Amino acid sequence: MEFQSVVMAAGRGSRMTDLTASIPKPLLPIGNRPMIWYPVNMLETAGFQEVIIIALESTSHDIRQALTALCDVKVSLDIVGIPDDADWGTADSLRHIKDKIQTDILVVSCDLVCNVPLHQLADIHRMHNSTLTMLLADLPQTTDSAAILKSKKIGNEQRDFIGLDGDGRRVVIMASEADLDDALTVRRSVLKRHPCVRIKTKLQDAHLFLLKKWVVDYLQQNRSVSTIKGELVPLLVRKQFSRRKKPDDVSKAGDLSMVSPPSTKEDNLDIHSFDEDDEMTVLTRSLSSGAGQRVDGTQDSTITCYTHIVTEGMCVRANTLPSYVEANKQILHELAGGDELLVHPSITTKGKYQIGPECMVGEGVSLGDKVTLKKSIIGKHCTIGDRVKITNSVIMNHVTIKDGSILQGCVVCDNAHMGDQCELKDSLVGSSQNIPSKAKYSNEVIVNEEQMLEV
Repeated sequence: MEFQSVVMAAGRGSRMTDLTASIPKPLLPIGNRPMIWYPVNMLETAGFQEVIIIALESTSHDIRQALTALCDVKVSLDIVGIPDDADWGTADSLRHIKDKIQTDILVVSCDLVCNVPLHQLADIHRMHNSTLTMLLADLPQTTDSAAILKSKKIGNEQRDFIGLDGDGRRVVIMASEADLDDALTVRRSVLKRHPCVRIKTKLQDAHLFLLKKWVVDYLQQNRSVSTIKGELVPLLVRKQFSRRKKPDDVSKAGDLSMVSPPSTKEDNLDIHSFDEDDEMTVLTRSLSSGAGQRVDGTQDSTITCYTHIVTEGMCVRANTLPSYVEANKQILHELAGGDELLVHPSITTKGKYQIGPECMVGEGVSLGDKVTLKKSIIGKHCTIGDRVKITNSVIMNHVTIKDGSILQGCVVCDNAHMGDQCELKDSLVGSSQNIPSKAKYSNEVIVNEEQMLEV
């Protein structure tokens, strides 16, 4: 077994709370399948025999039920529950399962919807014997279906500043806009070894990482690192350009930088001491033409960070409301024209209806007369009245939409009820909400019967 796989599914969906208030994030439907099915299916397709899933204790049973009973996943599932009241980051979760990790690991978030072949990432990891290999993709373009709540943004989207070497494969700088003041500090040691650095601001981290096994051992000792993306990845990228400490070294500042960064807790622990490569392996790698151009002067450090950038295919993180809508859209586009049946044979119809090519209609749906569906997903056991028009929308399970209603660019959660002749545009309807007849809403989040939050 070359790699073990770990799916991070303990997140609460803090950037999409209107959706996750009543549905656990890993179970949010995308293309009428639970979100977590997509990374698990990706791993199963790649040949993994077992998948470790880290989830909240309160959702562990429902996740197993959804994957095995509803989605018929064949891969063995080792679901590890963590306390619901624990405020753990992704690195904390890895630390929790340290005893299960015997090889290099592939870590992926439960919100990744991606059809990129994993061997492309693994090939880079093998070729360079890298400490970290990460998947990057272009930031998703705003589309009509993802316009929901876009005109008035919730919070600020933070960019990543990612520095790549001349070949565009090695990651030499990794910084979040939220962690910067007025300028991006670049260390002299980076520029000395990589005079040509390309700073990218329109790439997103897909939250898919290949990591050396020893990195988990390091996390066990350095408990100050709590998250993979926010803390561990920048640390590994930075440590590529630091020297392995000698036994007689005294504690002192690292190599010079344009602006000397403050010392951090991890500086007291030599991360290089966890790298298990012996001297002969290090020497062999340094002389190998396929080992990442080790003649660039980085032989002082055996830590290397590489990336595979997605150039074609689907790669979306459904971790915000707009990106959740976009993921549903891309799934529809991916499946349209394929072999999978998008309209369940159990639907019942009252009269004429029109279902566009990029639509999905789930089991037990009832369609009234003259219903029109375009670029939308209808969940299970929904009742759609006469003359209803739904465009660019996601309708979850057990939703009732009465006669003459029009929805455009909306998300309607489980068990919601909409009266006659409602008109909704670019809005979200929370679970079990009751929308009165002839109501008209645009760019609103309807979270309960008394309160509507304008976004």
